[in-house]
Amino acid sequence: MSVTPTSISTIGKPSLTLPLPSDPVLRYAAVLFDLDGTLIDSAQDLIASIRYALNFVSPDREPPEGDDILVQVGKPLEIILHELGYPTDSVSAGRFVDTYRAHYAEHFVEHTRLYPGVEDVLRYLRSAGVSLALVTTKHQTQADFTVKAFGLARYFDYVHGWKEGRQHKPHPEPVQTALGRLDAQPSAAIMVGDSELDIESAQAAGIATCAVTYGFRPAWFLRSFHPDFLVSRATDIVPIVVSDSGRQSR
Repeated sequence: MSVTPTSISTIGKPSLTLPLPSDPVLRYAAVLFDLDGTLIDSAQDLIASIRYALNFVSPDREPPEGDDILVQVGKPLEIILHELGYPTDSVSAGRFVDTYRAHYAEHFVEHTRLYPGVEDVLRYLRSAGVSLALVTTKHQTQADFTVKAFGLARYFDYVHGWKEGRQHKPHPEPVQTALGRLDAQPSAAIMVGDSELDIESAQAAGIATCAVTYGFRPAWFLRSFHPDFLVSRATDIVPIVVSDSGRQSR
C-alpha cells in the first residue's frame, strides 16, 4: 500500500513549532513512546477495523459501541476479543486477528492524524540529542508501516512491535528490549504513553513514566497507576525531558 506521508500529518491543525534548545541539559537521555493514543489519534480507524473483524467472528451479533472498544485498545487482539465477550477458541481468534489486520492495513489512514505538537516534540528531542524508541502492541509489520506512513520513522532509533515469541506490555520485556537497543540505562529513560499498560510495563522495567491524558484513557484512571508525570498536551513532554541551561542562566 502506497501512502504519501505529507498528506496525512496534522491536517487542519496549527504548527506548534518549538524553539531549538541553545544548551540542552537532558533529564532523560532516552524516551520510549507508545503509538496509538500517544502519537497518533487512531481511534476511529481502530474501532472500525475491530468492529469489522468482530462481524466475522459472530455475524449475527451487533458489535460493541466505539467507547467499549476504545478502552481495550493497547491490549493484545486476543485479549480484546475476550474482554468484549466473544469466543476465543483458536478458529475464532485466528479469524478475528487476520481479518482485523487485513482491514486495518487497508484503512488505517482514513481518519487517523498526528496529535497536535507531536512532530515538533519528536524533532525537538532529536535535536537535543535524546535517543527515541517506539514501543507498541501492534504487530511489527503494522508498526513499521504506520510510522512510515505518518512520517515518523526518521525520528526513531528503534521501533518495537509485537512478533511471535515476544511479550506484550505490561510485561517489562518490550521496554527492556528497547532500552537495550538504545544502549540506555533504566535510570536515564522515561516511557510516554496513554494507557495503564505503558505505565505498568515501564514501572516493571524500572524506568520513569509519563502518562498522557489526551489519548484513550481518562486522567482519573491513569492517576490510579501512579505515573511519575501526567500531561494533557504533547508539548508538555519537552520540559520533563530537556532543560535549557542557557535559558536558566539568563
